[in-house]
Amino acid sequence: MIRAVSAALALLMASAAAAQTPPAPPSADVTGPSAPAKSLEDPDTRRKAADDLLGRLAKTEDATSAKRIAAAVQALWLRSGSDTVDLLTSRAGEAQRAQKLDVAIKLMDEVVSLRPDFVEGWNRRATLRYVAKDYDEAMADIHEVLIREPRHFGAWIGLGRILSDAGFDAKALAAYRKALEIYPAVENLKKQVDELALKVEGQPI
Repeated sequence: MIRAVSAALALLMASAAAAQTPPAPPSADVTGPSAPAKSLEDPDTRRKAADDLLGRLAKTEDATSAKRIAAAVQALWLRSGSDTVDLLTSRAGEAQRAQKLDVAIKLMDEVVSLRPDFVEGWNRRATLRYVAKDYDEAMADIHEVLIREPRHFGAWIGLGRILSDAGFDAKALAAYRKALEIYPAVENLKKQVDELALKVEGQPI
């Protein structure tokens, strides 16, 4: 059972709202093939690029286009700025594929210890803990993700899955709706939200 799930979700919502920053004005697409790779080594450049892409993602209704934009955002989030952290994250992925969850989690422990500002480190560990059915610790990691990046649609979807698995349908619905605010064209989620809304809220009059 998830400890104090109501309080945890309230904290997540509040911290995400407090950390929300307005999107940056449109800028050049630095993720394009003609952009120099060196430009993305700068954290401010990556942040501005992500802001621009997330702004476009929120307005894109075409699922194929939205998927490409979301993938570009995730590629930016995966840049830790540290070769050591990148190597540890890669090895954690290999361990997960080999069904060695305990090894993968220990590797991601090192990642978040070495680079606590690396959002994707927390998110990857949350995913591993979810797969290991350690929902309390997965939620704790999701909290860390959303403090640092409240627009992390993957973290909101992951939170929704945890809450849904635990039977907290109304809270899962709230988390999924947050994900849809950020990424409206995310594959299959709209249908899931509609079905969950019918279950939680009933048939609209």
